[in-house]
Amino acid sequence: MDSSGNASLRGDGLVIEITGQSNSRSAQQSTATAPFTRTGLPVTFSLLAANEHFGITPSQRALADSSGASLGTVNRVIRALRERTPSFLEGKHNELLRRSALEHEWISAYSAMQPTAWPEERFTSDIWKKPSDLLDVSLPPAALFGSEIAAARLGAPIRPASVLIHLSGNAGDRRELIRQGRLRKDEQGMIRIRPALCKNPPVPSNNRTAPRLLVRADLLLEDDPRIDEIRTQFFGDDR
Repeated sequence: MDSSGNASLRGDGLVIEITGQSNSRSAQQSTATAPFTRTGLPVTFSLLAANEHFGITPSQRALADSSGASLGTVNRVIRALRERTPSFLEGKHNELLRRSALEHEWISAYSAMQPTAWPEERFTSDIWKKPSDLLDVSLPPAALFGSEIAAARLGAPIRPASVLIHLSGNAGDRRELIRQGRLRKDEQGMIRIRPALCKNPPVPSNNRTAPRLLVRADLLLEDDPRIDEIRTQFFGDDR
């Protein structure tokens, strides 16, 4: 008998096969971690960003549309957030409770997973020679600024050392960005392109920047004491 309850017993004139059993404890653990898995993080992010911007929790279909996740994944995330003790969601309209605590858990999970789940590439530009050259650039619709450059565009007193761009959409959007900046791959390049967390932005962008929660996570990932004070002042402290 294995750990999932499947069993096989054979003898002379006797065959017993039990299959299709599930490990209920493992299933419960899987459900509990659903908001912080590779597929669940975009859903939780969409929920948090939309709640901060609009003050409500979007419908499950709206969360699926923005995150790119299936309705089944969205359902598992919502159920896990409702079943947590204490709960993060309650009521008919899934009112969000303890948002700061959920944001902290989300940032921790995203920070641990980002390097492998959403790996970035580095480029050098023949047009943009320094990060400040991009402060007034209008990016393609599928691209959003993150990290230091986003903080600078939002008014933080910071001089970016690199430019992080979250890029969603199809190959055409990527080609457009590369054409616009005449980008070429360079492992030491100042321009970093990271796959977007969500299929569609969950909220309207402010000055082509990523939602504030993602900017906070970006800055934390930089692990740069130079920007600790700015991150805390503008976006909260998640250490």
